[in-house]
Amino acid sequence: MQTTTTEFNAVADVAALNDIDLLAILDQQAKKIAAQIKTLKDNLANNLGEGKHRGDTYGVRITIEDREGSVDYKALCKAYGITDEQLAAFRGKGTAVIKVCPIA
Repeated sequence: MQTTTTEFNAVADVAALNDIDLLAILDQQAKKIAAQIKTLKDNLANNLGEGKHRGDTYGVRITIEDREGSVDYKALCKAYGITDEQLAAFRGKGTAVIKVCPIA
């Protein structure tokens, strides 16, 4: 029997849950795990610095990348008198996005 722990540390039978409830529980767990991963990565980067480092079984590669900021297209277009219609001529094909987010 596969089980998962809910927010209240009660064990729920995954097979007995409907997909919506299972999504909500797994989403809560994923957010907690993501926060733990971010904390671990931040600590490793701050303590070890750039390079390859080994643990007992696994390793990590820490790199530092400088990235330029994004372009404020609204301000750019205003500064150069470019209209939305003119900008649209350079826009790529649009896409549709389906989002499924658990709610209380």
